[in-house]
Amino acid sequence: MECCLSQEKSMNIDKNSFVTIDYLINLGEAETYPPDGKPEEISFCMGGGAMPPGLEEALLGMKVNDAKVINLSAEQAYGEFDDELLMEVPRSDFGPEVELRPGLVFETESEDNEMVYFIVVEVRPETVLIDFNHPLAGKNLEVSFTIRQVREATPEDYQELEVCTCSSCQEGGSHQH
Repeated sequence: MECCLSQEKSMNIDKNSFVTIDYLINLGEAETYPPDGKPEEISFCMGGGAMPPGLEEALLGMKVNDAKVINLSAEQAYGEFDDELLMEVPRSDFGPEVELRPGLVFETESEDNEMVYFIVVEVRPETVLIDFNHPLAGKNLEVSFTIRQVREATPEDYQELEVCTCSSCQEGGSHQH
């Protein structure tokens, strides 16, 4: 086991890596994600779509304990805000027991049978305005991160891509990164 641990510590991140990082996103004006300003740990497969391409590109070649701060434009991060992803839906689409309020996150299935998330923007008497944009869409980001683990991704890792490892999701919450 000793040989494997030392190999893991010296392994550089490549496109086939499974990576664990601590990260903090600075949105400016003293606004951060996570909102408490404390770095959060997340694990993912490179190239799996969990992280923005600009972040994955910055990770290439790094190894355990390396740290970096990068600036990502909205385009490099989660894309520009798309007004076409705002939709007004009937209030009746939600069960009567659901107490709707702005900021609530829901998941649903897309036409391709993939899980997608939306955020309640506004609750009106007969309708609800929902947003399918990523919460960080349209925002330039400063991302600070430290590499905590690097190893070659296994087939099992790729099968579990739908399972987020951040603390919010592990505590029963759900959102997109």
